[in-house]
Amino acid sequence: MSSAVHISKYHPHKELSKYVLKVIILKKLKDWNYPYSIANDIKEGCKEWHGKGILSEVKKSDVYNAINSLERQNYIISKTELKSGRVHRYYKTTKSGAAALNRALRLREEMLKAFAALMGDA
Repeated sequence: MSSAVHISKYHPHKELSKYVLKVIILKKLKDWNYPYSIANDIKEGCKEWHGKGILSEVKKSDVYNAINSLERQNYIISKTELKSGRVHRYYKTTKSGAAALNRALRLREEMLKAFAALMGDA
């Protein structure tokens, strides 16, 4: 019985959401960008999905956590600028981050083909 409870509490879409969020962030960081604007773009883009699956419950803190993780992985770099007396940190994808993005985009295409074939849509 306890294993059934454990399984029902497992939400694989959360791990997938984290992965998808990182891919989106890598794509948005081809040029220097500010995390706050990325978070707003993602929140706005996910509004219509609210409560309906992957990224539907994304929070700004999720975006910041993903950015920190990507920076630790050396997929993005940061720089700081002083604006109106405040320090702002901007981020950009590195070469290894661009390579990771390309791998993720190829994986997406492979998955779409696999799903189509398995569902009889191919």
